[in-house]
Amino acid sequence: MQLSEKQQAYIREAQRRWNFKGGATRSGKTWLDIHYVVPRRIRERAGLPGLIVLLGMTRQTVARNLLVPMRELYGAELVGPLREDGTVRLFGEECWVIGAEKVTGIGRLRGASVKYAYGDEVADWAPEVFELLKSRLDRPYACFDGTYNPREPGHWLQRFLTSGADVYSQNYGLADNPFLPEAFVRSLREEYRGSVFYDRYILGQWSGAEGALFPTAPGYTEDTQRLRGGLAHVDAAYGGSDCTALTLGKRDAAGIVLYGRLWQGHVDAVIPQILAECRRFSCAPLYCERNADRGYLARALSAQGMAVRSYQERENKFMKISTHLRGVWGQVRFLAGTDDAYLAQVTAYSEAATHDDAPDSAACMCRLLEGERGYRSAFDRGRLV
Repeated sequence: MQLSEKQQAYIREAQRRWNFKGGATRSGKTWLDIHYVVPRRIRERAGLPGLIVLLGMTRQTVARNLLVPMRELYGAELVGPLREDGTVRLFGEECWVIGAEKVTGIGRLRGASVKYAYGDEVADWAPEVFELLKSRLDRPYACFDGTYNPREPGHWLQRFLTSGADVYSQNYGLADNPFLPEAFVRSLREEYRGSVFYDRYILGQWSGAEGALFPTAPGYTEDTQRLRGGLAHVDAAYGGSDCTALTLGKRDAAGIVLYGRLWQGHVDAVIPQILAECRRFSCAPLYCERNADRGYLARALSAQGMAVRSYQERENKFMKISTHLRGVWGQVRFLAGTDDAYLAQVTAYSEAATHDDAPDSAACMCRLLEGERGYRSAFDRGRLV
C-alpha cells in the first residue's frame, strides 16, 4: 500500500485525543481513514467499555463516504450493512452512525460514554454537536479522528484547532497527493482558479466566502472588563428563518470590543436572555430600529425596565456593513463566548448572503460607537440609573 509523506506522518504521529486531517479535496484524507485509520482504531479498542460512533452531515453521507468503500475493500463480513436504527457492525464491534448537521440528530449521545469517534466533514457540523461530543469522550483511551474542508477564517473549528487543546492537526493541499493523474490535477486547478474554492479545495486554506467582505479572521479577547459599561443593539426577528442578533460593544484605547449572541425565531421568546446579557455586562441603553414593528420591541423592552433607544434606519444594509464594520475590522476584537453562529454569519457575509442579522447588528454597533466616543454607561453597579 503506497502512502504519501503526509499520510505516513499521520500514522506515526496522530496519537492525540483529537486528530484532524483538513484541506484540499482529493488529497488523500479519507482514503487513509478507509484503508488504515478507522479499522486500526476500532480493533485497538475491541472489547473495551464505551461506544464507537461515526458522525457525518447525515447517515447517508457517512455510508457513502466511509461504509460503502470499506465494504468494497474488506467485504461484508467485516463491514456490515447500515441498519434502520443507525447501527452497523464494523470489524467485530457495534457502531452508531449519527447525522451531525442538526443538534436534534445527536440525542442518542446524551449520557453515553464514547471510546472512539470518527468525524466526516466536521467543518459543516452544527457546533453544538461537537461541544456535546467533547464531554462524551471520557475514557482514558478515547480518541477522535476527523476530516474537513476549510471554510471561512475564524470558523469555530479553526479556533478549536488552535486553542491549545490536545490536538494533532494536518493540513493537506492537492499537491500532497502524488498519486493523482496529472491531467486531472491540471483540470481541477483550472476549474477552481480565481475563486475562493481554489484556496479551499486546491491549496487547503481557510478562506472567506465568494465576495465576502471580511477575508481575514477576526481578532479575539478574553478581557470582559473591556466590554463592561458599553452599549447594546438588537436586530430582531419576527418569525421565519431569520434570527435575532444581540451585539454588545464598547470602544476603548485599544480598539473596539464586540460580544454577539444569535437566536433562531421570534424576538419575544428571547427577551429575557437579551436583558440578562445587557445586565451581565452593564451595557445600556439598548438600541433597536422601529422601521418594521413601529416601536413594538422598544415598548416591550422598556416595560421590562430596560433603557431603550429606538431609531429609524435609513442606511442601505450592505453599505452600512461594508463601511461601518469593515472599515474598523482591524480594530475589532470579539469577546470570548460570542456565539459561533453569530461569528459565522459575520465572516461569511457578502452582498448575496442569505442571512445577515449578525453583521447588520455589529455594523449598527460600530456606527453607534463612532458617535459615542465620550459615552458614560447608564448602569451603576448593575442597576440602571
